[in-house]
Amino acid sequence: MRIVVLISCMLLAGCTVPFNLFGRKPPPPPAPSTWESDTTAGAKAYDEGHLDEAERRLEVARERAAVSKDSDLELAASLVNLAVVRRAQGNLPDAIDLQQQALAIREKTLGADHPEVAASLNSLAALHAARDDYTSAEPLLVRALAIRERAFGADDRRTAKSANNLALLYAAQGRYADAEPLYQRATTIFEQHHDSAELATALENYAALLEETGRGKQAAEMEAKAQGLRQTKGVTGDQ
Repeated sequence: MRIVVLISCMLLAGCTVPFNLFGRKPPPPPAPSTWESDTTAGAKAYDEGHLDEAERRLEVARERAAVSKDSDLELAASLVNLAVVRRAQGNLPDAIDLQQQALAIREKTLGADHPEVAASLNSLAALHAARDDYTSAEPLLVRALAIRERAFGADDRRTAKSANNLALLYAAQGRYADAEPLYQRATTIFEQHHDSAELATALENYAALLEETGRGKQAAEMEAKAQGLRQTKGVTGDQ
């Protein structure tokens, strides 16, 4: 009977709604996916630890952005998101390549001194540092700091974050004399802005440098201050 009913419906001129034997409306068709929905789904899968699903959805988002007009920044965002997933998968070379592509798009679209370019520089530098390639990471962080100084000012918290990033790199290389003034600058700015989370992290980083350079008492005092901030302000984990 079902086959007969369906054939009859197809023969009726102008028939657009399938005949329903039970008198209920058919469920609405699923909404078509978009760049935004695929990106959101990919981010959700990533947060839940489903890296393969995150990669699949974010690849779809990238493909959508690549074929659309006037979507260069969406494409750059997709590349950045995929780079995060590839890093989580342990694929640093692919992550670096994706971040480099995103950086090139943002430079072309927004200009070389745009704050989003600084964000890409920081992300790319972090990937190089993860491979202990400090030679490649350093000029990226130096440039990111300079961009943020020009865009936001010398005492902005985003500038302080770049100063802290560069200090971390120098400290990892044992260049403590270069790192220390940057830590001092970062902690001062975070204190001025009452940014407890970033200040606690910067203090802990600075304390590690003090410990490495034989100033254990100062390191302990700074570590205690950082812990106090985390406890009184409910700050948990590094930023």
